[in-house]
Amino acid sequence: MFDAFDIRYKGLKLVPSRSAAYEMSRLGLDLSDCKEILEKGYSPRRRAKDTEEKWLDRGNKTYNVVIIKSYNYLFDEEVWIIKHVGTFTRK
Repeated sequence: MFDAFDIRYKGLKLVPSRSAAYEMSRLGLDLSDCKEILEKGYSPRRRAKDTEEKWLDRGNKTYNVVIIKSYNYLFDEEVWIIKHVGTFTRK
């Protein structure tokens, strides 16, 4: 059965932070869009340990997602916290 709230990346659940949830709603994105960006995107720069950033080009826009590995006590498991979701126009 498909659970819209159990979207996983590299075996860990994706959980948006409050600010990332706001950014996602402003851009019209959901967790499955973030998963697609993470799976199909590319890493523009090196980040700290347990942190990933991926960019995905669509038309003249580039979407980016930043995630951090953390432990969630509500789910009692390690998760990816979505820290930031954004977009910018390429020149």
